[in-house]
Amino acid sequence: MIAADTNVWARAYLDDDAAQSATARASIKAACETSGIFVPLLVLAELAWVLRGRWERKRVLQTLEEIFKADGVVVESRTLAEKALSASRAGVSGFADLLIAEVSFTAGASEIITFDKAFGRHQHVRRLR
Repeated sequence: MIAADTNVWARAYLDDDAAQSATARASIKAACETSGIFVPLLVLAELAWVLRGRWERKRVLQTLEEIFKADGVVVESRTLAEKALSASRAGVSGFADLLIAEVSFTAGASEIITFDKAFGRHQHVRRLR
């Protein structure tokens, strides 16, 4: 199994550099068809931010879901990532914030502090002013 950095995933989806995008897609496909490709939670959070800068929220969440369901893809702490995706679909906070919450609470945090107004509305998240 291999892992790919966020920029490889971003190039594969954004198609903003024709040569690199083609290489990224081919490399991901080859990995999925052979030994698999590992996706760390950090890559998912970064990818969500990068894609959100160019796409609407719904498309970003659909793309993440496609990654989760793809044959040959192994997502780190998949259950946490899926919980964050589900919560993001249902609420106003972004995937990356909700992934931070899932990981933090699983690790034993009792509260998260943030300056983010929307994220600050979630249970056990306190907005700093």
